[in-house]
Formats: sequence, C-alpha cells, structure tokens
Amino acid sequence: MKYVVIGGGIAGVSCANEMLKLERAPELEVVLISSSSFVKSVENYRKVGQYGEKFDVSEADSSEIFPDQRFKFINDTVINWDAQKKDIQLQNHEKLKYDKLCIATGSRPKLQNELRADPRFLFLRDTQSAEQLKHQLGSARNVLIVGNGGIATELIYELKNVELTWLVRDSWICASFFPEDVEKFIEKRLLNGRSDGKKHDGVQKHLRYSTSSVSHPGPSGPALGPDWCSTIDFGQISQKSTNRTVKILRNCAIGNIETSGELNIEYLDRNNGTKSFLKPDLVIWAGGVTPNSEVWRKDESLKTTANGGISVNDACETSISDVYACGDVSTLTLSEVSSTLWNQRQLWTQARQLGEVCGRAMVAGAEEARMQNMYFELFSHCTTFFGLKVS
Repeated sequence: MKYVVIGGGIAGVSCANEMLKLERAPELEVVLISSSSFVKSVENYRKVGQYGEKFDVSEADSSEIFPDQRFKFINDTVINWDAQKKDIQLQNHEKLKYDKLCIATGSRPKLQNELRADPRFLFLRDTQSAEQLKHQLGSARNVLIVGNGGIATELIYELKNVELTWLVRDSWICASFFPEDVEKFIEKRLLNGRSDGKKHDGVQKHLRYSTSSVSHPGPSGPALGPDWCSTIDFGQISQKSTNRTVKILRNCAIGNIETSGELNIEYLDRNNGTKSFLKPDLVIWAGGVTPNSEVWRKDESLKTTANGGISVNDACETSISDVYACGDVSTLTLSEVSSTLWNQRQLWTQARQLGEVCGRAMVAGAEEARMQNMYFELFSHCTTFFGLKVS
C-alpha cells in the first residue's frame, strides 16, 4: 500500500507519523512531498486537562523525524493530478502513483499573489518571510500591521523604534484568543512593549527555527508557530531612535490599495462608516489566509467550500474516494460535528489533531478514526503571549 502526503507542515507530518505508527506491514510506503526542504515537527507534547494540549514546534530535516525505512521524502511541488488514475505530477515532470492521498498543502496570506512583488508589502506567514522581516524593518519608520491573530500580537509587542499602526477587523484586539473584557490588560502590555529586550525573561523555551530551508516556487512554506520571533533580534533594528508609538484601529477593513507611486492604503472604519487613508513605509500582512487548493480544485468532482477550502467530514475524507485532506487547506463540514462548542481555526493544535485523525482514517478506516478521537467536542488552545501562558 502506497500512501502519499502532500505538505510538510504540522498537519502533513502528523498524518505521515500516525500512518507509520499504526501500520506495521513492511511493504507499507509513505511518501511525503513538500516544497520546503525542511519540515515541521511536534516536540515536547503534553496534555493540558482533558481537551487541551501544548507542544513545541521545530523545523528539521525529514530524516531526523522519520528514521523509518518505509518513509520517503521528496522536495518538490505538485503541479497537476489525476484523481481517476490516482497519480500526481511534480514540477520536475515526474509522475507518482498512490493508493491513498492526503492533501495538507496549508494556506497562504490573502492578497499575497497580487502584492508580493511589491517590496513594501511583507506577508508574514512562514520562516522565510520572518527572516525577510529583519531586513525590511531596517529602513522602515512608519509600519502598518494588518491582522488580529497571534503573529500580529507578538510582533506589536516586540517592535521598537517605529511608528506602528495596527488595523484589526474585530471590535477588540486579540479576539481569537481573549474575550473582550480582558482587552485593557492586553492593550496595556502591547502599548508598553518589551522593555528589557529579552524574550521569555531571557529563557528560550522553544527550539529556534532554521531559516535555511529551500522552497520551490509556489505557495509559502509551513506556517509560523509558537515563539516564531525568536529568530529575530529586534534589539538590533534602528538603534538611532528609541521612539515607539502604537495606534490601534479597531473594527476596520482594508479597501482600495494604491501601489503606483506613493503607497496609499484606504480603510473603512465600520464604527462610523467613514473612509480614511494610510501612507506607511511598510505593510506587514499577518491576517487572513486562503487555502492552497488551486491544483486540487482543477478536478471538479472535488467538493470545496466558498473560501476555497477542501470540504471534509470528521474523518478527513473528501468527496473523492481514497483522497483525504487535513490542516488549513481543509474545511470541516460543520454538519458532521455534533458539538456546538468546537470551531475550526488555523492553529497549530488543530493542524496536529486533524493530521492525526487523517492518518488514522487512511490506515484503519473512518469509523476507527471517529471512535479514537474527541477532538471535535470542544475547541481548546494553549499558547504563550509576552511570556505568559494562555489557555
């Protein structure tokens, strides 16, 4: 039996790992294809209560994670596939057959394809873009950050010596992680920023990411995760000035973007319906993603959702037999989930969980996968902000 997994992020790696763990047959072959030469792995996994879990994320060579001889890694990009013939075509023109396929190609920031050529835009999503951030901040004074998730929040806290404008679509900051009644506590810390220049009180609690991985042209690499900013020494940026200002624009949406000549960003303030303009030196885009599903959607028999995600059930099965999907590229059909306390988010914990469910379903079957997990009963997430644990 030959299983092919597309994607080197946490979802794809977790899927491959689960299949190798469950299936002991020596003739098993698991092939992982990734556009990045390095893959993401889960380290120091531990349970937090009945539903919660916490782990670190590392970026490593595939041979370090999968010593099993039944595993094969291919550093390439899928450019086409034939669901009826059960084969995929790689960028190097090689065709690969499979018995079962897992699609875990993740997602990319919205507008990345349209604006990535403009050096005044940085789409902060993977380790390569995080490395670019260090260089682009050196010449920027007026910075606009778009997004209200964990990446934007950590960045606001860390940046020094710049005038920051933070544009969020929600009515309060960090809405994905905190209820509105704790906003003032969070805002006070964000406005002050890090005063000592040390991350996590000087103790590095997560493994540092390597930014040396090579990617083939195409979608961005595996997404950033906990402690992503540990790769960047913000203290070495723009030491000529110690000024820092933070302006927060809540409940606002980006409108027209003018890139010819001076950068001009229109935004709508939904509190009063007025339109205004910003003229930043640099725009850091850290909010809103689009599933990397274009290659797969060429087959019209593959059911997708309005946002481009591949529709799956609670066993990660798609509308095509022997084809599965997990992670950010997938959208779980809510009718398949009995609990109203669970919702899908583009987070590391759910990527790991969906990958595990997918791998189990591919090897042991959908019913076995359903019986062995309780992941869709309650949404739970554990992380850290400003050195503080958050659940």
